[in-house]
Amino acid sequence: MKKYSWTLAFFLAFFSISKVTSQIVYGETIEVIAGRLEADSALYNRIGERFLAADTTLTNRELSTIYYGAALRHGYNPLQEERILDAMNSLGRRDRYAEALSLCDNFLSKNPASLAAWLERGYTCWLLEDSTQTVETYRKYYQLLDIPLRSGTGESFEQAFVVASLRDVELVVDKLGFVVKGESLVTKEGQRYHIVKCEKEGDDKLKPTFYFNVDLPMSRGMQQSLKKR
Repeated sequence: MKKYSWTLAFFLAFFSISKVTSQIVYGETIEVIAGRLEADSALYNRIGERFLAADTTLTNRELSTIYYGAALRHGYNPLQEERILDAMNSLGRRDRYAEALSLCDNFLSKNPASLAAWLERGYTCWLLEDSTQTVETYRKYYQLLDIPLRSGTGESFEQAFVVASLRDVELVVDKLGFVVKGESLVTKEGQRYHIVKCEKEGDDKLKPTFYFNVDLPMSRGMQQSLKKR
């Protein structure tokens, strides 16, 4: 199973607190999403429950609300997700797949927009040889992954992919068919960007650079995590 601690450690080294500025996703800013969630405290849970129940009528805007809203919720703590993923890996290495799946399902019931957890769940279901759950889990994973993938082209600061979690940078790069070979963190006009240099395995000519807007997880998620440490 994949590890994501390298990403967390990398950004902790550069962390500083700042205000979330205007990020445009699906025609609205992060502040608009935050305002909608503040105005209706049950909204996140309602959409999350529909997503868990495989509601096919969910719109991209509703999916973006739970994806980006995960880092906007009070008490959001990405370090907790790190611990859950580590625990799942530990159980998996000891062939305790059913326990790993139960742990993951409990986490997802409260955090339905965790891409990393859905990915781990899909892998665990595959190890359990549960084809139905494997297919359904990966369907949810790719449905949710489509939100950051369609938030931009990743070709420039202006067209940067907007992610809600630092771990999602690697997941987007992987979906695009590349591997990370170099990275840097820069601040431009008050927002943080993760610039990733990539390569395509087996093709030395393909070495694109992708831009990720990571201001949301850096300003909200990391700030809250450090307060809890």
